[in-house]
Amino acid sequence: MTTAVGTALVLFIGVHQVQSGNLTVGNLVLAMGYLAQLYLPAQLISETITDMQGGLASAARVFAVLDEVPDVLERPHACAIDRAIGELSFRNVSFAYSGIPQPVLCDVSIDVPAGMRLGIKGVTGAGKTTLVNLLSRFYDPTQGQVLLDGMDLRDYNLADLRRQFAIVLQDPVLFSTTIAENIAYARPDATKSGIVRAAEAAYAHEFISELPDGYDTLVGERGMRLSGGERQRISLARAFLKDAPILILDEPTSSVDVKTEALIMEAMEHLMKGRTSLMIAHRLTTLRHCNAIVEIADGRIMPVSSAISGACQAF
Repeated sequence: MTTAVGTALVLFIGVHQVQSGNLTVGNLVLAMGYLAQLYLPAQLISETITDMQGGLASAARVFAVLDEVPDVLERPHACAIDRAIGELSFRNVSFAYSGIPQPVLCDVSIDVPAGMRLGIKGVTGAGKTTLVNLLSRFYDPTQGQVLLDGMDLRDYNLADLRRQFAIVLQDPVLFSTTIAENIAYARPDATKSGIVRAAEAAYAHEFISELPDGYDTLVGERGMRLSGGERQRISLARAFLKDAPILILDEPTSSVDVKTEALIMEAMEHLMKGRTSLMIAHRLTTLRHCNAIVEIADGRIMPVSSAISGACQAF
């Protein structure tokens, strides 16, 4: 508006000056040219200031995130760990989310020997996922201790600790890149042959091979170009590739059909061999491969079966 009004004003005055004989047409055109050259840098400056303000606002948000204090802090002299044996213990663990007085977990005590398959059953909101989140230290317990191989999780180096867990979620997290890169997210230095072996173990190689670009197929945002069962098998392939000593399965078959569930369960049966495994599910039939099953109700542990495979098969 400033440019338009200023140009119109100069043109109006200039025309009157030409009509009165005080100014030639050539001089008027020259003045208008100078005026245009004057306004161009002013417009560029105004646009630069606008971009600068947007950049400063973005930078403020970035620095706010960087300055945020982590919910979980690593102790100054935390211990490194290469590969855990896999023995887990919850000792009188209680937990409540910040700002919520009602505890999610109350005085939970569980011992999970290395190599054991523990099924965790409970209704929605009972605290099942919160319990396994304490293992990878997404949160620390309000009271009590969580032990790995006899040592408090808080005494371990945080990055080393989280490398001990392979997690398969109900809603797999896939990135908008290729299938190979999504599988290799568990181990970025993995070779192509290692990725293929992991996919074969997860019964994903067959459908991947049928895709036009195979392992180089782009899965789209959050893997939307694939079905739910295909996304889940890629998530299992990622867990196979990671080869972590402890496996957490958070309702991995709750959103797939019966045929796909059978494939996923067979893949999980292979994946759980030789690993300490915690499987969360609503249905006891999903937990039939577990050595023991516990139920969480109102944040407390309710025993469902003894630690023998035959008792689990009875369900």
